[in-house]
Amino acid sequence: MNEPVSWVIGRGGLLGRSVESSLALRGTVWYPSEAFAWDEPGLLAAQFSRTCHVFSEAVGDSPWQVAWCAGAAVVSSEHWKLQRETDALSHFLSSIAGALSPRRMAAGSFFLVSSAGGVYAGSSGAPYSESSPVRPLSAYGETKLLQESLARAWSRQTGTPTLIGRISNLYGPDQDLSKNQGLITQVCARAIIRQPLILYVPLDTIRDYLFARDAAALIADGLERLRVTVAASCDTPVVMKILASHQPTTVATVLGQVRRVTKRPVSVVVARTPHARPQPPDLRMASTVWSELDRRPLTTLSAGIQAVVTDLVCRAGRGVLVAGHAPNRSAGLGSGTAINGQHCSQDDRAR
Repeated sequence: MNEPVSWVIGRGGLLGRSVESSLALRGTVWYPSEAFAWDEPGLLAAQFSRTCHVFSEAVGDSPWQVAWCAGAAVVSSEHWKLQRETDALSHFLSSIAGALSPRRMAAGSFFLVSSAGGVYAGSSGAPYSESSPVRPLSAYGETKLLQESLARAWSRQTGTPTLIGRISNLYGPDQDLSKNQGLITQVCARAIIRQPLILYVPLDTIRDYLFARDAAALIADGLERLRVTVAASCDTPVVMKILASHQPTTVATVLGQVRRVTKRPVSVVVARTPHARPQPPDLRMASTVWSELDRRPLTTLSAGIQAVVTDLVCRAGRGVLVAGHAPNRSAGLGSGTAINGQHCSQDDRAR
């Protein structure tokens, strides 16, 4: 079976970068020559149309796969931002279908990133599997389900096999600190700059933390399994799989691990406010679809936190803003800061 030409949409984000790196180890990765104007819907739609035709010419008669890893919205995002991201997905799906012939559409495959936490937030009976009923508590979760529906309908219309990945709590180096998400990264950042973290959930809140590199490997393996499934059945499957570590972890455990790695106390203020968005106490995951893909060594929580800390120290050395606060140099972290034996110069950044 020929290796497909891969294209990652959202290659600048935490997940997209990791997925692109993973796919590059297995075959050819294609990327457009222009950056997408995500904040300008009209221009973005035109870019998708133009770029999909360029991609079509580059692929030729080779098999292809596209991984949609785009999206900057979080649980607290406003409706217009969520709608914009759904519109972007819809424009892209229309553009790729318009650029490739029906025969070539059937020779490709598509991955859509979704959110396990978003769609199961109001469900009961953890751990959650692919057969668990969904019950989003936010417009964010509802949007993810809408995007999944769009991908399913598009797959049926075009004959393109599709993998939908509901990812648990993703974390890793180079996470966007401007977004109000990513507990592990936020805790690490505040430990480094010695500022307290305000929590709106109890310390026994359970989550499933998945390191970005591990998530990317799962996605790459999932796309490969999708191609094998199609070759064996001559069918056009739409597969939904939970991508998780299957290692339930409390907030208290995260705080303890960060303290152990940084050798610094983590100051936490647990705040109870009626204005805080409801958070489920238990989001354990137990995928039952293609479970053989989950039998792999994963990055330990300690090693993952160490990678995040090393990255943040490198950012601090360059005076990059951390967690929305003043540049780190004002917090006493200049170039070449060392924590727990880790040292970065201004030009060295963990990826």
